[in-house]
Amino acid sequence: MTIDILPFLLYLILFCFIIYWIPFFKKSGIAWWLLIGLFCIKVGVGVVYGLYFKTPALIDKADTWRFYRESLPETQLLLHHPLTFIKTLFASNYAERGGLFVGKNSYWNDLKDNIIIKLFAVCNVFTRNNYYSNTIFFNFLYLFGLVAFYKLVQIHSRTHQYLLLISIFLMPSFLFWGSGIHKDGLLFSALGIVFYSFYRIIKKEVKAKHWVALFICLSFVFFIRNYLALALLPAFIGWWLAEKNHQRHQFYFLAVYSGCLLLLMIVALLGDHYNALYYMVNKHQEFLLLNGNSTIAVPPLSPSTESVAKYLPTAIDVAFLRPHLFEIKNPAYAMAFAEILLNTTITIVFLWLTKNKRLMPPFYVFCFYFGLSILLLDGYTVTFTGAIVRYRSLMLPIIIAPMLGMIPFKR
Repeated sequence: MTIDILPFLLYLILFCFIIYWIPFFKKSGIAWWLLIGLFCIKVGVGVVYGLYFKTPALIDKADTWRFYRESLPETQLLLHHPLTFIKTLFASNYAERGGLFVGKNSYWNDLKDNIIIKLFAVCNVFTRNNYYSNTIFFNFLYLFGLVAFYKLVQIHSRTHQYLLLISIFLMPSFLFWGSGIHKDGLLFSALGIVFYSFYRIIKKEVKAKHWVALFICLSFVFFIRNYLALALLPAFIGWWLAEKNHQRHQFYFLAVYSGCLLLLMIVALLGDHYNALYYMVNKHQEFLLLNGNSTIAVPPLSPSTESVAKYLPTAIDVAFLRPHLFEIKNPAYAMAFAEILLNTTITIVFLWLTKNKRLMPPFYVFCFYFGLSILLLDGYTVTFTGAIVRYRSLMLPIIIAPMLGMIPFKR
């Protein structure tokens, strides 16, 4: 598979005109030429992403190329039997559909891949099955959530627009993982639209389209990575309460999260089926069964409060500090380590310059609680350095952009 240059360029130009024309992008506060430039950068990185995983050592295990291969017969199904194409998305290959949180032999686990494959198949119709031209279509979808998230952060921002755009669009790990054809870019786009729609709803600026967008995108997040959607519940409640009160925003989030933890502990007494720790440890065990070159040596973890408490330092280390300096094996690891240093620097500057100087907007507090809770959960489940770099990249703009937004760089 090579890049079909002429169709690729024609589609790129076409989507640039579409971006210039769409009112949602026009009203974003981002200059059209700048937004188109960011879009072209993401498309270029998406092509590099595909070329990187096409190398002989990676292509057989690369999900993005597996999605492409499995989308080819789906494209033929779409062209000749469109109703069957739709029906197969809801059909199970198992006698039972399986549990929502089971990692294998489950319809729900397969669904997250099948959605991407179906989207791939639709794009194939227009691109004549060209993988690289498909990156344009996918990055166009990614752009909506990125712009929606930028609009929310920008409302309360005190920093320069370019720094804000860099923290959202161009964070190195997120730029790479969020530009290729995979779940990450779609997930962030859906989250961005969910955040934006919920904000309009609690501000009573709601229209029917915001409810529809919230329902569709939240459902998408749930089917692709269900724990993200579940983690949004306490974060949304805290955000809603904080918006209704003009002080002590942190108090409402602390109260909601404390109440949710207490509720989970009480429900867990009903048995393993209701124990959230059981599902977390099960995911952790699934990672331990995988083979890879970046395995992290971790202590045992069991679904008990004592075991989870003992594992906390390891979870923090995995989520926020991997790879370590002595673990650098290649340029990719070096870039990941450099990004950790950059994020640490931003965090220190944020804490130094904003302490006791300004009440943090509820949306920013929401981003911190949601992003940090997801990273901590990833720290408990993921046992590979390469995997945690990818999982962490999804939350970095959600955490770093509000930090930069609170730092008064304009002065």
